[in-house]
Amino acid sequence: MTPTAHTADEAEPRVFDSWINLPYAPGEVTPDPSVVARFKRSDSSYEGGETMADVVAEMDRLGISGGVLTKYPRDITPPFVNGIQSGEAVVRNACERLAAVAQEYPGRFVLAVGIDPRLAYDAAKLVRIAVREYGVTCIRVCPMFTGIPIDDKLAYPMYTAACDEGAVMTFNVGAPGPMKPAKLQRTILIDEVALAFPELKIVMTHLGDPWISETVSMLIKHPNVYAMTSGWAPKYVPEEIWNVQRKRNNTKLMWSSDYPILPFDRTITEGRAIDLPPESRANFLGRNALAVFGEPPA
Repeated sequence: MTPTAHTADEAEPRVFDSWINLPYAPGEVTPDPSVVARFKRSDSSYEGGETMADVVAEMDRLGISGGVLTKYPRDITPPFVNGIQSGEAVVRNACERLAAVAQEYPGRFVLAVGIDPRLAYDAAKLVRIAVREYGVTCIRVCPMFTGIPIDDKLAYPMYTAACDEGAVMTFNVGAPGPMKPAKLQRTILIDEVALAFPELKIVMTHLGDPWISETVSMLIKHPNVYAMTSGWAPKYVPEEIWNVQRKRNNTKLMWSSDYPILPFDRTITEGRAIDLPPESRANFLGRNALAVFGEPPA
């Protein structure tokens, strides 16, 4: 996609990041060596040392109004060992940390937490705790860390609870950056979940490479399915994805930094430069995410 210049007198659209990771607490977890190697850069905050004050200051500098603040409790494990941390205490701890940030920075963040779908009905209980007690509005699933596919029957109680509570579900799709199996995240697995839960808002994260055509099909087929550019520098996003935003349905694609996997500066600079019609550009940079995830509470 060819970058385009935007003149100073054009009104810049509101920018809202659909995935920002909560910085690690000191000593909390060692960054995944395979991800560090893949996304290595001289200023990599993925390797630690950032605070929420640092995050908000960088957002302010770049004109990013807010975002979906995420905590996905996990460990670094070998390829075929599940990495997600599981249980009520884990989820409550993550939610408490997220809620504290939201309280400190009102009007900036909506909240997302990872919950283990293998817990079946207990996962549904955890969804209700996260939403009702902590104001979480998004549940994230990374199949590479759970060891079960997107459409596994164990996960359906959690999806039912999310739908009933009005929470958004996001799913990593495509070959993962960490050394984990890809087939659990094949994009077409979204299809039956979207059919079973037509009122559930579903967002595909990481775009689904090498199954980009399946990602496009899910975006076009299902009114309740969306995608974000997390994990991708915008200039490398496949043209098939941009064609959806430009020509097919401009309410489907959301900008994401996936900070700190990629830096705010690079991803928003490239995102703003993508050649899109004005409405499609404004939708991509913030409106679509706000429509799906909602406004941050003041």
